[in-house]
Amino acid sequence: MTQKTDYRTMIEKDALGQWDLEGKGDAVVVIEKVEQYVPVKVRQKKVDGVLVDEKKNKIKITFRGKRKVWIAGPVSQKVIAGMYGKYVEDWIGKPIALYVDPTVTFGREKTGGLRVRPVAPKGSPTARTLDQPVDQAKSEQLARAATEAGHVDPNDDGR
Repeated sequence: MTQKTDYRTMIEKDALGQWDLEGKGDAVVVIEKVEQYVPVKVRQKKVDGVLVDEKKNKIKITFRGKRKVWIAGPVSQKVIAGMYGKYVEDWIGKPIALYVDPTVTFGREKTGGLRVRPVAPKGSPTARTLDQPVDQAKSEQLARAATEAGHVDPNDDGR
């Protein structure tokens, strides 16, 4: 049986998301750089009837040999700190294992997300590429599958 393609893997994104790992098991990656995450657009929330900027509580982690960064929230930061200490300089060069946790929530909605295993992984980093956009061959394979399933008229030029 061929593996199905999550539509989110076809959208060019700069940061890793759960769709990059779903169905692939844990991904062992090596931390290359850790820096403060500064969002392009600062979100605001109401506090006592006044709009205030939300706290910046996330960090951006770059992995060795990977194009995409990971925006790690407070829970994941604490897990990494539990393994390697509270100083981010001590995290550089250290491996972590990322996995998809379907119980992660965003606000009140259960959306799923990436988490870090709480123990340092044994073995070498994951060889597979986690963060490449879908290539032309994959796009063509998806188009053929849609046509064969009767979802697309091959003579329709989209106009």
